[in-house]
Amino acid sequence: MVQALTTTAPGGAPPVTATAPGAVPDQDPAALPLPPLRADLELLPGPAAPDGSPTWLIHDQARNRYFSIGVIAFYLLTHWGRGTPAAVREAVRETSVHDPSVEQILEFFKFLQMNALVVAEGDAARSYLGRIAEGARFKLSKLGHNYLFFRIPLVRPDRFLAVTLPLVRWMGSAWFRWLVVAMGALGLVLVIRQWDSFVTTFPYLFSWQGMAFFFVTLTAVKILHELGHGYVAKAHGCTVPTMGLAFMVLYPVLYTDTTAAWRLVRRRHRLRIAYAGIVVELALAAIATLLWSFVPDGPFRTALFMTATVTWISTLLVNLNPFMRFDGYYLLGDATGVQNLQPRGFALGRWWLRKTVLGARDPAPEELPARMRAWMIAYAYATWIYRFFLFLGIALLVYHFFIKAIGILLMVVELYYFIAKPILRELKVWVDRRHDIGVTPNLIGSVAVLAVLAGLAFVPWNTRITVPAVMEAQEYTTLFPPQAARLVDVRVAEGDAVTQGQVLFSLTAPDLAFELESTGQEIALLQHQILRQSAGGQALDQVRVLEQQLATALSRYRGTEALLARLTVTAPMDGVVIDLGSDLHPGRWLSVADALALVVEPGRTVIRGYAAAEDLPRMQDGASARFVPDDPGRPVVAATVTAVETVNAARLTVPMLASTVGGPIPVREDAEGALVPEQAIYRVTLEPETGPEAPDQVIRGQVHIDGAARSVADRVWRAVAAVLIRESGF
Repeated sequence: MVQALTTTAPGGAPPVTATAPGAVPDQDPAALPLPPLRADLELLPGPAAPDGSPTWLIHDQARNRYFSIGVIAFYLLTHWGRGTPAAVREAVRETSVHDPSVEQILEFFKFLQMNALVVAEGDAARSYLGRIAEGARFKLSKLGHNYLFFRIPLVRPDRFLAVTLPLVRWMGSAWFRWLVVAMGALGLVLVIRQWDSFVTTFPYLFSWQGMAFFFVTLTAVKILHELGHGYVAKAHGCTVPTMGLAFMVLYPVLYTDTTAAWRLVRRRHRLRIAYAGIVVELALAAIATLLWSFVPDGPFRTALFMTATVTWISTLLVNLNPFMRFDGYYLLGDATGVQNLQPRGFALGRWWLRKTVLGARDPAPEELPARMRAWMIAYAYATWIYRFFLFLGIALLVYHFFIKAIGILLMVVELYYFIAKPILRELKVWVDRRHDIGVTPNLIGSVAVLAVLAGLAFVPWNTRITVPAVMEAQEYTTLFPPQAARLVDVRVAEGDAVTQGQVLFSLTAPDLAFELESTGQEIALLQHQILRQSAGGQALDQVRVLEQQLATALSRYRGTEALLARLTVTAPMDGVVIDLGSDLHPGRWLSVADALALVVEPGRTVIRGYAAAEDLPRMQDGASARFVPDDPGRPVVAATVTAVETVNAARLTVPMLASTVGGPIPVREDAEGALVPEQAIYRVTLEPETGPEAPDQVIRGQVHIDGAARSVADRVWRAVAAVLIRESGF
């Protein structure tokens, strides 16, 4: 949904000097000739302001834009035809209780002139409009904005919406709303009862068929979302001039122009239009959730699953986001009664920053209640923080989306246009006004805070190096069946001490026993045949063939005997049995992946971790460290670094630290299933100082190592330099 509104608060800004077209420079400002208003403008009643005062709307029909004005501006427009500021002022004084100054009238004239709401007359006016047109033309400086955000109108749906509105009006009735709520509640109950079947649909989304269904379903949902805005706007008598496609970072997003909603005086009517799309998506999710439980497996059921899940996610994360100009932004503005929330909040945010940091005594951009002003300032700063990380992410996305040379250029343009340029613009204001701002307590406090922050950034104070690690027994072995077999006997219990070679489990494999018996019979038969051939004087080559067959059978017999011997599982070392399978019982069939038990060598513990390349120069053998388990119920263990490898690890040998199982180290699996780190990491080995007993399981945590001091600025610089060096090759 798109709504365009420009608002002005007469008297809220400092006086400005405006020159009417054709005026003489030294002429009395009160006698300046005022150009007439454009004949195609409409003046409409507007919604009440937050303080209860009436407002009006100026509708620019040519551009389909609305401008909100207050009481004083309304009287100025009513008597604008008097021709001069003095005559307009006198007429307003005669017909109302207001007494606008000449400066206020000229300020309002500047507003009308800047928005091209007056008739352009004379060379000066034409020159002014020429400058506006020049500014609207494409420039290289706009490249960073235009390739990220632009709209393409596709259809003019107003007539279609008017014709089809009677066919869908019943969907806005109370009985239908309650029916959808009941369907959604019933659908959730049924889904919870078969939750495992529901969530197993997620992996299908990552196939090419799943992605195709995803985009088709998402497109259909978004079309219905926009039609929801259009139908509700039409039901309230608004025109819907265009629907189309907007591109955000080259990602297509549908939009509906509901600017005419500003004609509606009642706030709740505008709210209905703003949340209509969200209501449509939630209704679709509720209906799809219920139908999913009754439809058999197939493409239609997959589409229902996507509708039931995608709509919830898109509604909560995108549509209700108040920091970007989506439905959530307009809902927040209408709910609070604050029109043009972002530009007004940003102006208050800059004013508060200058007042707090520099001690500037500028008047507030507009007069508002203290609570409303504080809320708008907080919203402005929350939006700036959100947009900082959003635009930073967009810059990285742009870099990776294009080929390297173009990606770097567009990323730099993006970072400058959206992040650096606003900051530099504000700093320029501070520099330009340095003579107007004296030494104040606010300024002294701000300088002190900046000094502390600079010290924290540039003074080497951070000596701690954090390394993801695990603590485990230094020697341990997990016992598995040598092959698929049936358990005959369990001769050990959890926690038993065992010695090397002690029998722990007895297994049997009937197929091996049968093979051993049949191979033995084959050997006996071959031996008998060889004796007969030799005694009968048969050809030597026939005897040799039989001898070769006998050798093969004997080899197969010995191999089978070895496999049968391995079915008697013994302890590989002296240790303690832990993690004994609780469901092990005689007669159970086991596969080679079923763990029998874990044998741990008692009393010997080791901590293994992986350090990043940037931390490697700061570590050395013998450094003190502390292992902090992820489980807060386990104690912190003091340790000492015993080895730091200087060659990066090609494989991650501690699977618990891998990102594929929720660990902190990003990895990917190669063709052989090995875990390959995405970045260079180096193995670090530590030994606990107090020598705790070997744990009965692998404990994941972090190791805090005492290393050489380094500043935050040095860390950032090294990271940036590493990226630049890595990406400098084309």
